[in-house]
Parts: sequence; C-alpha cells; structure tokens
Amino acid sequence: MCNKSESIINLAKALVAFNMEIKIIGKDGNNPHFKNDYATLDTIIDEVRPILASHGLVIMQFPGGDGEKYTLRTMLIHESGEWIESEPLTMKPVKNDPQGIGSCTTYARRYSLSAMLSLNTGEDDDGEKATHGTGSKSEPSKQYTKPSGPTTETQSGSTSNLISAAQINYCHKLKKDKGIADPDFIAMVSELGNGKDSIKDMTKQEASSFITLLNNYAA
Repeated sequence: MCNKSESIINLAKALVAFNMEIKIIGKDGNNPHFKNDYATLDTIIDEVRPILASHGLVIMQFPGGDGEKYTLRTMLIHESGEWIESEPLTMKPVKNDPQGIGSCTTYARRYSLSAMLSLNTGEDDDGEKATHGTGSKSEPSKQYTKPSGPTTETQSGSTSNLISAAQINYCHKLKKDKGIADPDFIAMVSELGNGKDSIKDMTKQEASSFITLLNNYAA
C-alpha cells in the first residue's frame, strides 16, 4: 500500500483531470540490441510536467539505498498540501559503480513515474541494462549490423525532439495568465528558440527553458 495524507480529495480530482488530458507518450529511445523502442525519461517528464502543473500537481522522487541495493520513492503532491507516496522500488544494479547506479536510477525513475501516473508508454524492455547488463546470458549472442539507411533515432529525431502539444498549450496558458503581449511573447520565443519564429519549431529542451522563463516572468 502507498502512504498518503489524511485527505486526498483535491489531489484525486486533479489526478482525474490530468488523466483525461494526458495522451499516449511517443517512444523516442531505441535499444538496438533488443530491437525495442521506449519512451525516455526526458520525454516523459517533458510531456507530463506542464499538464501536472496546470492541475496543481508536482512529482518528486527520492533515491536511497544501503550500498548494495538501490531504492526510489515517488511522491505526487497537490498544491493543497495533499500527497501520495509510493512504496520504495528496490533494485540491485549490475555493477556498483557510477554507471550502474546511473542506469538503475534512470530506469527506476521512469518506471515509477509511469506507474504512479498510469501513463501509456507501451511495452518497454529497456530495463535490461539495469537488471541484466548488456544482454541475456541464456541467449546466444547476435551480431548487430548497423543499418545502411537512417537509424531509428535519425528517422524519428526530427519530430520526436520537437516541442509537444502539452508544452505548447502550457506556454499559451502561461502567456495568458501572465498577461504577456504578443510582441513580447514572439521576442521571447526567438530568444529562447535560437531565432525561431514560431513556438512550434522549438525543441523540447528549448521549450523546457521557455516554460521556466514564463513561470518566472514579471511584467
């Protein structure tokens, strides 16, 4: 069972609204060894953070461990002060070094976040890196040949790395809430988007910086 505040009435209403708005999250990562695609942690965060914020919600994740095993707790907090916290997700890294811990952290954060918010990211086996290393010992090794054409990352990079619909909607909401005039908004888009004329041409990384700027904007 998860831990929670005495009341979660407001949080529950906000979470229902969030789930009605969030869409399927596209897969922008590729594991060529296992020939599977997955939604990366960065993409999931970029997609859910603006919608969570619009409903007064925020996700926090707390890593821990005992030197041998890695643990992660995920907490969903509402602006009313209500909260829900998951039971700790416990994993054992393949190697107890920075790379092993880093891979384990990314995997745990991604899965715990997806489970907490009931996200639809499709089947995901990328955690093989965190639990079994680079491959399964029970299967014969396979020679991986780099395809002659564009890779999956290249084929999808031009679209999967662009600003998401959720980010666009949140930017326009902040523009309205902050009372930002159209010329000022366009100038800010150009500045944060490296000369881009439209917010729709921004990358997700540029959009994240733009959202931070809008949140801190003062007329």
